[in-house]
Amino acid sequence: MILRRFVFLLILALLGFNYQSYSQRSHGGFYTKEKLSNVQANCNKYDWGKKLKSDAISKAAFWTDKSDEELWAMVQGQNLPRTIDVTFDRLTKGPKILGCLKCGLDVLKYGNYPYEPEFEKKPWKLTCPSCKSVFPTNDFAKFFKSAIDETGQFNASKGDKSLLFNAEHPDPNDPLHKYGVDDGFGYIDSNGRSHKFIAYYNWKHWDYINKALNELGDAYIYTGNKLYARKAAIILDRLADVYPAMDWNPYAARGWYGSDGGTLIGKIGGNIWETSLVRIFVDNYDKIISGTLDNPELYSFLKKQSQKYKLPSPKGSRSLFIKNVDDGLLREVYNGALSKKVKGNQGMHQLAVAMAAMALDTQPETTTWLDWVFAPNGGDISGQMINNLDHDGTTEEGAPGYTFMWGRLVTDIADRLDGYAGYTKHNIIKEFPQYATTFLAAYRMSALGKALPNIGDAGSTGYVGNYIDPKFITKGYRYTKDPEYAKAAFRSNKFSAEGLERDIFAKDPDIIAKEIAKIGSSAGPRPIGGYLMSGFGLAILEGGKGASEIALTSNYGRTMKHAHPDMLNFDLFAFGNWLAPDHGYPEYATPMPSNHDWTGSTISHNTVFVDEKPQKEIWSGYSKIFKQLNGFGVFELDGKKAYPGLDTYKRTMFLIEAGADSNSYVIDLFQVNGGNDHVYSFHGPPGEITTSGLNLIPQKEGTYAGENIPKGTGVNGFPRGYSFFYNVKKDLNPAGQFMIDWKAEPGYRTIKAEDNVHLRMYSLTQSKDVALADGDPPQNKPGNPKKLGYVLMHTEGDKLKSNFVSVIEPYKHKPFIKSVKRLATSSEDQIALQIEHTNGETDYVMYNAGTQEMQLPNNLSMSGTIGYIRTNSGSTKKAVLINGTSLSDGKVNLKSEGQITGKVVNMNRETSGGGWIVVDQKLPEGTALKGEQIFVTTDGERDASYTIVSIETHGNSSKIYCGPISFVSGLKPLAERTEGSNNYRFDFEPGAKFTITSHSEWPLIKK
Repeated sequence: MILRRFVFLLILALLGFNYQSYSQRSHGGFYTKEKLSNVQANCNKYDWGKKLKSDAISKAAFWTDKSDEELWAMVQGQNLPRTIDVTFDRLTKGPKILGCLKCGLDVLKYGNYPYEPEFEKKPWKLTCPSCKSVFPTNDFAKFFKSAIDETGQFNASKGDKSLLFNAEHPDPNDPLHKYGVDDGFGYIDSNGRSHKFIAYYNWKHWDYINKALNELGDAYIYTGNKLYARKAAIILDRLADVYPAMDWNPYAARGWYGSDGGTLIGKIGGNIWETSLVRIFVDNYDKIISGTLDNPELYSFLKKQSQKYKLPSPKGSRSLFIKNVDDGLLREVYNGALSKKVKGNQGMHQLAVAMAAMALDTQPETTTWLDWVFAPNGGDISGQMINNLDHDGTTEEGAPGYTFMWGRLVTDIADRLDGYAGYTKHNIIKEFPQYATTFLAAYRMSALGKALPNIGDAGSTGYVGNYIDPKFITKGYRYTKDPEYAKAAFRSNKFSAEGLERDIFAKDPDIIAKEIAKIGSSAGPRPIGGYLMSGFGLAILEGGKGASEIALTSNYGRTMKHAHPDMLNFDLFAFGNWLAPDHGYPEYATPMPSNHDWTGSTISHNTVFVDEKPQKEIWSGYSKIFKQLNGFGVFELDGKKAYPGLDTYKRTMFLIEAGADSNSYVIDLFQVNGGNDHVYSFHGPPGEITTSGLNLIPQKEGTYAGENIPKGTGVNGFPRGYSFFYNVKKDLNPAGQFMIDWKAEPGYRTIKAEDNVHLRMYSLTQSKDVALADGDPPQNKPGNPKKLGYVLMHTEGDKLKSNFVSVIEPYKHKPFIKSVKRLATSSEDQIALQIEHTNGETDYVMYNAGTQEMQLPNNLSMSGTIGYIRTNSGSTKKAVLINGTSLSDGKVNLKSEGQITGKVVNMNRETSGGGWIVVDQKLPEGTALKGEQIFVTTDGERDASYTIVSIETHGNSSKIYCGPISFVSGLKPLAERTEGSNNYRFDFEPGAKFTITSHSEWPLIKK
């Protein structure tokens, strides 16, 4: 026997396996002996550490006051139902959601998950936040106790059915005797619909269990007191008993709702959110494992429970405890990832497996699991990095929260592997240097550094907030040492380095914060100016200062996954609020009419709906022009890939400051060529609407879909979204120019009555008909308005060409625009506007999509694409020429060499080495073009536009450096791959044409 064991160990040694028995593993793989020593020293040395420790002890006291039996009994198994919505029924032909049993849909105004159980004060009860009714009506606690079987788990079939009655109506003859009674599987109402009070309560209870684990785990690592480890270990051991049998599918098969993405699989819940649950299990096991050494009271209790109940594994020693948790939790996490029962959005399951692998810290399994995280047939981090990460550090997800999620989860993997001796095969940051852009993605995406556009399934209607995390940006600085990251972290942390990258596990926890303080103290405020995030597909123009700060945003990126089919949608941030607000997150992220046909439709957005069909799902449109100057900005975006049958689908937008004491205004030029039906949809803030120049006749009843079609009817022979427009008023013979004014209602986000905020639109487009209608944003998001007022401008005809031209003016109290006029031009490719201000200034804006010179009255002329002139009392105050050779008003004559054009000669074809392009033109050397965009022609799925960092000239060619990015857009299909090649696909190829937007200003603005 001894010889056989010796031979076995010798074989393991020869194979390089680090064999250790369960009892030999003293510490966690991440929470090592050194880290725990450092954290406890820091908690005794620093004031902030002392407070962390004190707070952790205070929170954990609640759990240590509970008996071991109480903590053990908190964990229930497969037979106690769970669901994330009380009434949602996927299988019903009736309404999917019913709301509260008593007050109905009124409860939805409190959010998607409105019930917050009070586990200690009101066990097994839900209180409606709207009507304050309490359900279920029976004493479920008694029934639950009667239903505990020989394994210590709830089994409804074992329960005392005589306990299932309305406690306030105990008489069996009382018609309310069974009203609101739930045996765990829901109360069935008179219409046969289930109200799943206990299942919802139990779903929330799993978060309560994880709260206990987190608070006990933190208290242990901060203090080293084994009492906290023992209490957490009791919960973990019980979890390991029941987790292998957990299966979400039986409840999904009932039509119940869980976060499973339609797969109907998972463990405790749907497979997506399962990843978050298990990460907490695993992390806290890794925290407290060292506290299970020399803890006889723990093993005595567990053994006693195994004698009292029929449990799946023996108890009584540390090795048995570790084996149970390793098998019942860690290995179940890995197996769940393989079976996809533990699989979420990209990054979720990979992080869960990585955490489990490090907590196991046992070879060869740890290496096998971590290899899976990176393997093409596994978590595929490497493939995801190449195929789905763009040069802005965002992913294939078009909604900000979802697209940021991947970077933050993968960074967590990188952080955990950094310094882990048990695995050195991959270093995410070094292997993929372009990944560093993800640390600044949210910072760059936030207009004025304050407000993230509520794009796709993100935020809510008009919500003002962002995902900027100074600590996450600080990680970018730690990995790159780029001072721009330090400045961004410092600014977004309220101009402080306090608490940034405080590594409580290090001997010097604030070393990075000290570096950031030194760099950030001289950084100054975030500059006002625009960004073109061509990887994600977002154009931002900014202007003004103080109370007049303003930002214009337009998204032209993803229309798939958690994005909406809203290519070229825009929003306007002024006076601290979004004034043309996106709906944000839908009522429910399921294919219900309120999502699929409305919030997730094209026509509910500020864009053009073509041929009564929604836009296609694509990765991105293309940017054509982007220029941000002082007081003047313009971008042009091409979105015709979303409507592939069209010749033209592009939007050109201007943001122009109106004077020192005024806000700015917007010009919107939306050109659509092709198809036979175009509807320009636009809405302002919620509130009163007034019009001028329209003769609106109220429709008697029905919706925009028809007088006989009720509000909210699912698509059936009419276009998506039309049935959600109600209170319809139409002008069937509208004038070519009219005005609509939205007065933002008090209570909309931060707006007060005395603010008197308006958004005014001057339409300069001849339409077949114009309608005003109301449409409701999601009503279960706190803070969302009741309704939004839309204008729908409709044109139709064969091979239709529409030029929707608008001037949009945000103002307080009084408008600053006196009049708007569209000037006659010699070509339909040309648009000219005259905007008179109340202060006596007049702006002339010219746009030319063709090559013919523009000649206008008042001696105005332009050879180029965009011209802007401001005059006052006959004198010229300002002039701007974009992509042109001349602009004149008879007094000022601007000259320029025009747009820079050429071809790409060479490019970096690797994922490392940065984004460099060699072009066939001799360009200004150094930083003369720094911050400008190079637009490379492509027919690929991604926009090939990049920000210039520097230029080197080499003879008659130039090498353009675009920062630490990559032009790789993915791996070639397997059938196209060859040996000896990197087998990448690219945003563009050598030989592609490129342009760089030129501009000329008067008076000359010095950089």
